[in-house]
Amino acid sequence: MFENSSGVLFVVTGAHWTQSATDAARSVVQSNPWLKIGIFTDQQDVDPLFHFVGRIHAGESRRKHEYVGRSPFSRTLYLDSDVRVTGDLHDLFRLLENYDIAGTHVRYRTSPRRLNKYKIDIPQAFPQINCGVLLYRKSDATERLFRSWITLYNEGGFTRDQIPFREALWTSDARFYAFAPEYNTRRIPIWPNKGPLPVILHINALHSPKAWKRKLTHLLLMPVMARIRRFQKYGHPPVPPAPR
Repeated sequence: MFENSSGVLFVVTGAHWTQSATDAARSVVQSNPWLKIGIFTDQQDVDPLFHFVGRIHAGESRRKHEYVGRSPFSRTLYLDSDVRVTGDLHDLFRLLENYDIAGTHVRYRTSPRRLNKYKIDIPQAFPQINCGVLLYRKSDATERLFRSWITLYNEGGFTRDQIPFREALWTSDARFYAFAPEYNTRRIPIWPNKGPLPVILHINALHSPKAWKRKLTHLLLMPVMARIRRFQKYGHPPVPPAPR
């Protein structure tokens, strides 16, 4: 059904997180209606906007590394539930013409917590990858990478997935590319008139269980969202008049 298709995938459990994923998926529908959307969830009532629904049964893990390899799509963008897609993703998916998998470096990548290792001495110049926004295509190389990720995660008793992913990627033969941070914007732009416009906003408070945090985040995002709408309307950011 989804052979040779491009799609976005979410992996969540619980009513709150499934609703958060639905809100994130709705931003994909609005900005990229050409994409299929899938979800793995333990909830029975799922919004019909999802083209694929995979079931997570009671007692099963919801760790993303156990499900990304089960994507029904040939080319997949995995997203955490705290994202909003604000721009066109055609260009991002084109990376899969030359690469098997792509992601962005984590923030604060030189902090001691981000430099933790498991079995292999990996150079600091090869930092952790943020696993909340991962682009990949079905291939033997990515299948081996994901199997290694699962094995290392289970062997090491990890509770966070980025340490074992870093090691799995270091030893993998999958072709990897680190894409630009506007495709995984981890903070609200304070000065939205400078720098590239975010294409994917990845802000933790967007799926906070606390309603006031979600509302405050939406308020703080208003300036950058207004600039994005201007760009979409006029085709380019407004240029200020030259000084006289």
